[in-house]
Amino acid sequence: MFDSCGGCERRGSAGEVFDWCAHCELSLCPRCMERGCCDNEPAESGRSAPRCLPEPPEDDEATALPEHFGGRCCTRARAVACSCAFHWVCTHHGDQHIGTHD
Repeated sequence: MFDSCGGCERRGSAGEVFDWCAHCELSLCPRCMERGCCDNEPAESGRSAPRCLPEPPEDDEATALPEHFGGRCCTRARAVACSCAFHWVCTHHGDQHIGTHD
C-alpha cells in the first residue's frame, strides 16, 4: 500500500509514510508539510497527537444494569467468546453463562 500526499498528490515510495496535519488529518509529504496546511506554516504535525482515548475514571462502585441487559451483572463485566448466548466475566461476580451451549 502506498501513501499519497493530499497537497501535491505525489505517491510515496514503498515503505514511505507521510506525516499528516494535526488539524484536518490530511496526509502530507515533507515538502507540503513545509508549505503549510490549515493556516499554519509549516503544518502542525499529527505524529505528536495522542493516539488513543484516555482511560475512563475508575470508580469503586460498579453501576448495576437492568435484568434484561443480556444477563450482564454490572458495568465491570466483560463479554467473552463462548458457544452460549452470553458469557460474561466479572471480577466481582465471576463467570456467568446465559443461554445454552451447542
